[in-house]
Amino acid sequence: MGKFRNYEKAVFWSADDDDERLEMIKTARNGGSITPRFHKILKQHVACKRLSIHTRTVIASHEFDPSSKTWRITTDPPIPDLPPRIDYIYFATGVKSDVGEIPLLRTMNREYPIEIKQGLPCITDDLMWKQDVPLFVTGRLAALRLGPGAANLEGARLGAERVAWALEETLGKSASDDGTEEEESWSLSSSTLIRSFCGLGNRYAGLVSA
Repeated sequence: MGKFRNYEKAVFWSADDDDERLEMIKTARNGGSITPRFHKILKQHVACKRLSIHTRTVIASHEFDPSSKTWRITTDPPIPDLPPRIDYIYFATGVKSDVGEIPLLRTMNREYPIEIKQGLPCITDDLMWKQDVPLFVTGRLAALRLGPGAANLEGARLGAERVAWALEETLGKSASDDGTEEEESWSLSSSTLIRSFCGLGNRYAGLVSA
């Protein structure tokens, strides 16, 4: 996201394989980040002793007390002067993205298996599951094609563009090289697009006959 982002993107897209891209993603994200604005706010709270920050610390155990509606926790390493009762625990550390563990994609993984790198699918450059399987993947799971910013607004824009281009190509494919059938195929696709534009269906319905 910095001033050298165009150069970094070019390096990412010119990588030799997905293993190299995966290492770039891990290096760029570095476990997560806080924007400078909110980091400054947090530092002000720390200075006023309204907040304490403990990095590289995990909750080792937790127990909820129904009577007081509070939590008792222990941490590793231990936090000095940790309050004996905790009112709220906010889980804001994100989730692990593993396409092989998503129940919704269980059938896809079984019937149309693809290579997976540490939970990220090796999809096509058009963000399709694989050639001739028009399931499009974007967001964080498309990081091997969109880069470290796949889950951010920049990634959403790039992903939307690629999916739109691929959908236009897929919906416009002809059944053969014969001119009549090609014209008919385009007519069907156009009809589907018009219906979806009018709110009478969706563009994905055209993939069935494409």
